[in-house]
Amino acid sequence: MSEAGRPLGLSRTVRRIVWSAVFAGFVVGGLYAVMGLMGQGTRLLSPVVFVVLVLVGRPLAVLGGRTRLSGGDIAARRPPLWRVVPCSHVGLVKVRRGLLLEWPVLCLRDGSLVELAAPTRFWFLPDPEFDRGLDALCAYVRGHAVAVPRHQWSVPRLAAGPLLIAVAVALVLIDPPWASDAWPLRQHARRLPDACRMFDAQARVLLPGAVVDRMLSRSDDDPHVARHTCLWNSTRLAADGTTLVDIGRLSVAIELEHGIGRISDAEEAHRDFQRETRIEAGEYETRISHLGDEAELIDMNPDADLAWVAVAAHRANIEEKIDLMYRDRSREREAAKAAERLARLGLSEIHFHRT
Repeated sequence: MSEAGRPLGLSRTVRRIVWSAVFAGFVVGGLYAVMGLMGQGTRLLSPVVFVVLVLVGRPLAVLGGRTRLSGGDIAARRPPLWRVVPCSHVGLVKVRRGLLLEWPVLCLRDGSLVELAAPTRFWFLPDPEFDRGLDALCAYVRGHAVAVPRHQWSVPRLAAGPLLIAVAVALVLIDPPWASDAWPLRQHARRLPDACRMFDAQARVLLPGAVVDRMLSRSDDDPHVARHTCLWNSTRLAADGTTLVDIGRLSVAIELEHGIGRISDAEEAHRDFQRETRIEAGEYETRISHLGDEAELIDMNPDADLAWVAVAAHRANIEEKIDLMYRDRSREREAAKAAERLARLGLSEIHFHRT
């Protein structure tokens, strides 16, 4: 590459690393574009174009850089443009550095600068091919100008590159492809089991004599959200004929979200979880670890004479709430453990599939 007339390109080290960046940018930018446009349509077009240009276009532009020495001229290509500079116009050759790369710069006699896209190297890695290309450029210019390689930092390149990449990554994280309903590796549930059948045996152990309240238990399977609820009461008749809750009450609600518009099913389930765990005055909540994606234990009425706790849990597109009440305040800890155990059982009985 040191001979006149041959192009001065990128070294194999630079090409390999930049091609790796192109592949990674294509995967991330492509998934972001496809799934973003599928979920939000053309409203996401501008961010998609920006992300693809930064993550794919910029490294491709680096790969397209060439410098040709021929006929007393220096032909420099910085995609998509070519520029031809006569050697007689060059007064000095400098080497400028950015955050990762360094490249030659032609200082012209009229005071202007021409940055060359090749040869280029990672300034912190030894690169004999870059050294040979730079020597060839200096030798070619030396008959017409004073060619002295001088290393100089490029402040715009130090700031602009990382800033553009940071903005592109931020856009991807704001609406990540893996949160999309179409993400091929994300697990989600497709159907719900019947809540009454799933918890009935445990409910009768916790509340002897409990029966299902059919008026308040139902299974609704809407196209956008499926909700299965079941309520058990342990009751007795008082002397005056009224029905009293003797031991306690258990309520189970499980929702399966399908997602609406730009909101994925998992995001909708997370929002439901946040609504369910919004506590009122006098209540307090405790985070439960290793239960779904997130879970909270809520003491519904700590100042009352009864033990009343709730466990809300969220995993993928499922939001579950277990509400357990005992008439005996001393059974609060027992109620909390039982509600957590039921929440774990409920999530374990639901099948999550990769889409």
